[in-house]
Amino acid sequence: MLAINEIETTCERSQGELEHSSEQIAETLDQILRSTRFKDSQQLQTLLRFVVEETIKGNDENLKERMIGIYVFGRRPDYDTTEDPIVRSRMGLLRKRLAQYYEGSAAEQSSVQIVIPNGTYRPVFVSRPITKGKRTQSLLGGTKPAPMSIPVITNIVPAIETPQPTIVTPDSPPAALSPFRRWVGFKAASIAAVLAVVLVGAWWFFLRPQQQEMDALWAPIIKGKQPVYIYTGTMPVYEPESPADEASSPADLYWPIRVPEPPTADLPKMGPNQVFSYGEGMLTGSVYADIRVSAFLSKYNRTPVMRSGPDLPYMDLKGSPLILIGSFDNYWTRVMNESLPFYFDRGFGIRERAGAHRRWHNPLKAEMTPRMMDDYALVFRVMDSKAGAPVLAIAGLSTCGTHAVADFVTDPVQMKALSGIPKSDLLSKNIELVLHTSLVNCAPTSVQVIASKVW
Repeated sequence: MLAINEIETTCERSQGELEHSSEQIAETLDQILRSTRFKDSQQLQTLLRFVVEETIKGNDENLKERMIGIYVFGRRPDYDTTEDPIVRSRMGLLRKRLAQYYEGSAAEQSSVQIVIPNGTYRPVFVSRPITKGKRTQSLLGGTKPAPMSIPVITNIVPAIETPQPTIVTPDSPPAALSPFRRWVGFKAASIAAVLAVVLVGAWWFFLRPQQQEMDALWAPIIKGKQPVYIYTGTMPVYEPESPADEASSPADLYWPIRVPEPPTADLPKMGPNQVFSYGEGMLTGSVYADIRVSAFLSKYNRTPVMRSGPDLPYMDLKGSPLILIGSFDNYWTRVMNESLPFYFDRGFGIRERAGAHRRWHNPLKAEMTPRMMDDYALVFRVMDSKAGAPVLAIAGLSTCGTHAVADFVTDPVQMKALSGIPKSDLLSKNIELVLHTSLVNCAPTSVQVIASKVW
């Protein structure tokens, strides 16, 4: 492996002389991100993925300190790089982790080494032709060791005939199995194959049909190797007297909710009579949904990346499946929902865009009291979203509705309500559902699908 001081003088030549396919580089990148050095640091994973992918695309203008700060770390376009050295500090840590990775055994079979030279944020891809076996031979002088001479004792007949061990030297071919051993091996393999088929069939017959609708709905989210993001909406501790999205006249109820500017990571806005700040509070139904969905994903060996408030740079969304929790308190839910067949309107309701223009709303939503006996919610899954990856939203009109939807999409029994939708549509098409839930003290007692759209 190249040492750090050697890389600065050799990587430029290697970049010009060595050609690596994007598939080789992508495979190496995936191996690195799954290694013990990187799997516990989502920030370093995002940083490394960004600089490698932008280099492959030839977008050198995005490999500047300011652009990395904006796209990877969510900084404002006018942030002061001298006062905020996050890119430089994380890049130094990234170089150190890469060097440690290539010193370990996990990188022995990698044919490409990703190097980020000092003084630049543009990685280069260095060929690594020496494998572990070749390195061992070079340490022994580069010659193949001669086979050891083993004496064979003859003319000794044992009292009881027993099978003799076969002595295999490095140059001797493997001994052929006897017909009897081949027959035994064939029978054992056949029995194992039959047992495997029986077990798989039993699993399919008794368990799989019970959750096939749920698996089909979630398949686009949990498949692949990209991290799964969960973004949860937050509510300000104090609000202005007249929220910007509240309906001001009956005519406003027919228009989709206005999508506001995304929340920023600035300090709270101070005024004489109010403090208005994002990210200070999270609704209980959203917290429940976070826990429920995270536990559900763990069954598929997927550990989600949790985000809330302004803590979701747009770069993180590109190509990664996204789960949205919450409705009016979630900026990204409103962005993804504004043009769908069923949408959240300004009157805290759900409206049908075409057809009968039906509308569902809860007059007690603003109170959030135990008097709430029912609520409505939206579930939508968009396959090719604005983020370039599948998006699944779990959004009730109130926190109680969000609680109910989280139970619905993770319960195979409740998901049988989607049995009327063809499985091929559940797997590959856009889906939007309007749900009604009955409540007792904000806890759901039943959920029904009252409207749906598949396209």
